[in-house]
Amino acid sequence: MNELISLNEISQETQKEILKKNWQSHDGRWQYSMFSLLGPKIGNEQNKTIAKAVYNSGMHRLLNAFELTRISDISTFQKVMQAALDLFHAHSDFDIKIDITSPSSVVGIVRKCGAYDSVRKAKVEDIYDYGCFSCREGFYEAMGLNVNEKCNLCLAKGDVYCDVQITVEDWI
Repeated sequence: MNELISLNEISQETQKEILKKNWQSHDGRWQYSMFSLLGPKIGNEQNKTIAKAVYNSGMHRLLNAFELTRISDISTFQKVMQAALDLFHAHSDFDIKIDITSPSSVVGIVRKCGAYDSVRKAKVEDIYDYGCFSCREGFYEAMGLNVNEKCNLCLAKGDVYCDVQITVEDWI
């Protein structure tokens, strides 16, 4: 007979990675079902709407956990953004780094993107609209910040990494 198995036998980091990967699997399957039922146009629209709402809720939870009521400087913004991306994305599937470039700007460098890899593997590049900008829009909305983004380089456009310049237009 097998001994009882306990989650204590698995590191918390491994447990978190399992949860993140499970969420990503769910997200991909949900997106596939939306495309199958409603077609790519409505499927993409729904994906972006729901991604924004889910990441908005996640950021609210994270801000509460950090006991932050507002973001008022670029250093805090960078740290919160990096923490959110590290928390919500499996490290084995994503390599994302946020660096400060000015008192109101950061640059996000994505060297590995699980969403991009999955879309390419499924061969749906021609119909899939990436929801990453919508996800971050949910983050910014939860923080109460007016933010402008400019995508300088993009994996989905053939570049070797993504380079997204993020500028906070005004601090609340």
